[in-house]
Amino acid sequence: MPCQWLPGLRAQGGGHAAAASSATLALARQTLGDGPTGWAVETAVWMTQQVIEQVPAYGGGRTPFETLRRSVESSVLAALSGLFLDARPSPELVPVEAVEGNADLVHRGVPLDLVLRGVRIGHACLHQRLMDAIDAEPEPVRVTESHRVSELLFSYADVHASRMAEEYIAERNRWQASTEAARYRIVDDIVAGRRIDQKTAQRTLGYELARHHLAFVVVADELDTPSEMLRRFAGEVARAMDGQGVLTVQAGPSDVWAWTGRLSGSAHEAGVEVPVGLRLAVGPVAYGVAGFRRSHVGAREAQGFLGETRLCRYADIRVRSLLASSEERARWFAEEMLGRLAGGDARRAELRETLRVYLAAGRSPQRAGEMLHVSRNTVGYRIKRAEELLGHPLPDDLLELRLALEIVRTSRRAD
Repeated sequence: MPCQWLPGLRAQGGGHAAAASSATLALARQTLGDGPTGWAVETAVWMTQQVIEQVPAYGGGRTPFETLRRSVESSVLAALSGLFLDARPSPELVPVEAVEGNADLVHRGVPLDLVLRGVRIGHACLHQRLMDAIDAEPEPVRVTESHRVSELLFSYADVHASRMAEEYIAERNRWQASTEAARYRIVDDIVAGRRIDQKTAQRTLGYELARHHLAFVVVADELDTPSEMLRRFAGEVARAMDGQGVLTVQAGPSDVWAWTGRLSGSAHEAGVEVPVGLRLAVGPVAYGVAGFRRSHVGAREAQGFLGETRLCRYADIRVRSLLASSEERARWFAEEMLGRLAGGDARRAELRETLRVYLAAGRSPQRAGEMLHVSRNTVGYRIKRAEELLGHPLPDDLLELRLALEIVRTSRRAD
């Protein structure tokens, strides 16, 4: 009968309290006896320390250590039972404590590649300890058992890794679906102006609400663009804007809503390079729960003006957005104010932009020329030509004219 040496395993230290469930321990003692069960508990402590030392993401305090130890201990007991009974590897041999520990790693955000690395390290450690025990046996036992134990143990390792990967992916999908749904409900309540419990909302979102916010929307051109690509770019935008953290919510198959915290109410105008295939709409900076909503509404307004552009800030279209309740009336208003200057050709667009900048510069040809990178004489010529198309000199009250210029400018962009 193989594995006659295994019942002789004994713990060498002062002993450790078991971490596995009472049912797991009872079954192990029934199958293996007290000696091998104590050896497994002691070995699992050392293996847990080795895994955390080599993969620090597994650690982080007493609770993560004990959770991992419970998983490792139950796996060692299952492996010893399989070796003793000469059982062939199967997914059912992976104990429930290991699966539960796997779920904890998902919830803590430990990546799958690190989880599987920990599994490999654990099995290598167990193999080392078992080979040490077999080396103390007579030569005929060493020869036969070294080969048998190595073959079975590494088969267990393959089955264990496969089961853990399957369970990890399934749990990650469940976890993301549940947390994403809860986060979306809270965001939807805030955006809709419904009352929320701020502390509960912050805990669920993992995002501080009592501060300044900058909201933005990342939109993909293609519906099958991976959501991770959108979220990754949202993180890049937050960093470029000097934001503190980032909250993202999947709002649809091709767009992500995002918020980042700000130390003050001032906007950060850092350049953001929007990659091909994505578009970015940015809201204004605003404070608190109301500001969270206000900035998002502004970003959504800007999203409606993206058109062929890859980047649109609310600050660029806020005047136009006030008039967007009636697109047709806004267009009529602009046409009435601008006359022949409202045409769609490139030359009249250039004249309108020069006039818009000239008026924003306080009617200073010098400042307008600097802003447009042309001479003041060129500005003067264009303004004269614009007045001819308007059919009259520039009025003293410029409000309606400037509104009309803004409507046409942003309408052309949207078109």
